[in-house]
Amino acid sequence: MIENKDYSDSFCVPRYRELVRRYCSVKEVGSLKYSVKGKKVKEQLVNCIWSEQLIKKDNLFTTDGLRVEIISSGIWNLEAGPDFKDAEILLEGKGTVKGDVEIHVCSGDWARHGHSQQKEYDNVCLHVFMWNDRKEEYLSINNRLVPQLELYDYLEYELDKLADMIDIEDYPHTGSANAGPCRKRLNAILHGDNWIGQFLDFAGDERILAKTDRIVTQQKSKTYEQVLYEAIMESLGYKNNKEQFLRLAALVTINEIKRLIPSDVSVDEKSRRIQALLLGVSGLLPSQRSKYTSVKDEHTLEYITDIEQIWSNIRNDINCEKMDGESWKFKYSRPGNYPTRRIAAISRLLAENSETGIFRVIVNTFEKADTIGNEVAGIKTVIKDTESVFLELYDDHWSYYSTFGGIRLKKKQRLVGRERAAVIFINITIPVLLAYARKKNDSALEEKLFKAYKQHAKLSPNNITKFMNYRILGKNYKEVSIVNSARRQQGLLQIFKDFCESDDIACERCVLMQSINSIIS
Repeated sequence: MIENKDYSDSFCVPRYRELVRRYCSVKEVGSLKYSVKGKKVKEQLVNCIWSEQLIKKDNLFTTDGLRVEIISSGIWNLEAGPDFKDAEILLEGKGTVKGDVEIHVCSGDWARHGHSQQKEYDNVCLHVFMWNDRKEEYLSINNRLVPQLELYDYLEYELDKLADMIDIEDYPHTGSANAGPCRKRLNAILHGDNWIGQFLDFAGDERILAKTDRIVTQQKSKTYEQVLYEAIMESLGYKNNKEQFLRLAALVTINEIKRLIPSDVSVDEKSRRIQALLLGVSGLLPSQRSKYTSVKDEHTLEYITDIEQIWSNIRNDINCEKMDGESWKFKYSRPGNYPTRRIAAISRLLAENSETGIFRVIVNTFEKADTIGNEVAGIKTVIKDTESVFLELYDDHWSYYSTFGGIRLKKKQRLVGRERAAVIFINITIPVLLAYARKKNDSALEEKLFKAYKQHAKLSPNNITKFMNYRILGKNYKEVSIVNSARRQQGLLQIFKDFCESDDIACERCVLMQSINSIIS
């Protein structure tokens, strides 16, 4: 149980990790044979791979040797039944086949999950899984033979790389938000609202500590400026272009930008030159993509002429390989989030902070908190000023356009919105600076980071936090009274990742359930 002791003054006490060790020391259910990096692959990851079609689609064969082409992967189903509805495939000997797609980690999960007795699955036209553990070539549904596709040998990247690059929280959760047994048992705890709030704080701290551990590993071979730069680039890519932005950050490093971009030019000129560099290496310049050759807008034509000339002048000084412009994804993204605008955003951010560096600018912002007498006001100022580093990014061209061939907006737009700036603060700024503070034994900075994390308002809910809120807490009024900070939202995400996301970890083995049981027993 959680002792009556105040653990709320720092990141230093990983209470959630202690509870996991205490209650979850039994062996993981199931074999690690079907795993990546020693952790069992979760069905949600396979769903994400299928949704994004991160597979080699040119030469697919079903387990019984039939050629199959995926015309449409289907619509992600958030209700009961198959994972994807209204899919369409082209099957050798059958022609076009329409129906639903069911996703599993292993082929035998079909029987283990009892789908043979569920009518909702009668319209499945393709059974997709990562591994075939039952070795049956096909699936029989009501005496109808359904083709099966084993994904593992067709993955676009290695499975461990896919597990790292896919953020499951960005995708829908297919399970219906039924009340968990934890919700019912919480009602038996006196002052249960306070208890679950403290538990979510612990879980939220664990999430930051886990992110910090990853930063520490990365920093062994990189500077903090480069680590921060890569993390920001990844965040700007969202789910559709994370991998592409990470690759671009690795190809065009902070040191490479310093080498190629003069320091004695204006901020506007620096930004324009960094844009040319990043757009050129990314393969997104108009000269690299024929679809922009018909642009007629005079503002855009002037910009293109300038950017292409800069690229022409520096391209021979670049040693790295160029990316394929077609690898970037514009579909399903809002125009404000297009890769072209995000490249403009990071270019402006780097240009405006070129003398000091983004990392040092943010560290200095935290140090300024000491000059404000009121502690709470000081932390609020730190949050505001840090997020303003991203919120005040504008560009003469890209604040009015989303693509090279787009319509000019009437009003100037920010390159990074409030929600993305807040996400960067929680998921990137705090872990990176915490790793730095611990390496430098800077307890004062660590304390400020903790207070900023504790004090930061909650972010916009995503489908995982909504799911977890209902599953654990239930009524909407509790969402306001209990999940009242970004820290506690992060706690919901941590519990989901550790327990609720996996079908083969029972609720009775969840650290939350075990902690509740220890109180009421």
